[in-house]
Amino acid sequence: MQANSILNPISFIRLSGLFLTMAGIAYIVIQFIHPVEEISSISKNTWVVVAILTMIMSLFNAIGITGIYTGQIKESGWLGLIGFIMFVLFWLLSMTFSFVEAFILPLIVNEAPKFVEGFLSIFGEVKNRDILGVFPSLAPIAGIMYVFGGLLFGIATYRAKKFSRMASIVLSVSSAITILASVIPHPYNRLLAIPMGIALIYLGCSVLFKSKETFKS
Repeated sequence: MQANSILNPISFIRLSGLFLTMAGIAYIVIQFIHPVEEISSISKNTWVVVAILTMIMSLFNAIGITGIYTGQIKESGWLGLIGFIMFVLFWLLSMTFSFVEAFILPLIVNEAPKFVEGFLSIFGEVKNRDILGVFPSLAPIAGIMYVFGGLLFGIATYRAKKFSRMASIVLSVSSAITILASVIPHPYNRLLAIPMGIALIYLGCSVLFKSKETFKS
């Protein structure tokens, strides 16, 4: 009986709020502790720690968004489905990039410095593109999934009226303003992640502390 109460849909949705809240906090913290993206940083413990933290944060976001979508599948419609798929795929892709940063780059930095240098530049002015394979193409795709996934999911959540509408507005706006990253020099464009972190915390808390009765409405 106790196991069933833990695994029921309402408990999963509420738990997803906790995951999303923790992910939002981690997302903000990461922006202030992320090492400079250059070869000399790869061999430092801080680089590996931040990359692993980013992996965990990305996984928590994927779980959190999945839980919220589960609670509004019917109400969010096709817009919610498209936004959900794009947004979750972004976080899974982010987790993949972070895995490479944490466990692959430190192993090959001495043998393949040009590849490492190029990989570190894929979200800016790409260097050594000819040896990076598919990675340079994934960066703009990830950007599109982040911006439009978050925007559409936020709009769908607002329209569904199941969770905080104000939090969904913050999510949509924070996703949209990420477009400014193309004109703000790196690493200053990292500041654009802070509104997204706030949106994730806001939405996560609104789900986490939502009354049991309103889940059934």
